[in-house]
Amino acid sequence: MENNDKFSKIILNLKKTISRLCIGIVTFALILGSVHFIYLVYQRLISPPFFLIEVTTLFDIFNLILIIVIGYELIKSLLLIVSSDTIPVIPIIQIAIIAVANKIITADTKNIEASKMISMAILISALALAHFLLKYQKNSEK
Repeated sequence: MENNDKFSKIILNLKKTISRLCIGIVTFALILGSVHFIYLVYQRLISPPFFLIEVTTLFDIFNLILIIVIGYELIKSLLLIVSSDTIPVIPIIQIAIIAVANKIITADTKNIEASKMISMAILISALALAHFLLKYQKNSEK
């Protein structure tokens, strides 16, 4: 039985090390994404016509902002995973909701098929229902 305890500790330490490595990589990617975001806005503001941003550029900017938010939420959930022995389901579902909302917000409605829109609507509804049920279960346990 002692070998299982040592093995479990090794696996837990490996899990935490991998999670910390992922946090570092995602943090570095967020820093690079933020620098790219600042550069993109700066380039658009200094190019003629000055201090005007086109609508297509706004889509790129908003997409970058939403990706950075998703990355931040991913870091939060990875930190929760590292600090606990269980997987935090509610934050992961929240990240999934943000990711699907990002896809919906940045979708080009003129060129997207109806079946994809319906699929995204069903997906976000299922995620919202799962989130509600998990929150309801958590509140009823108190």
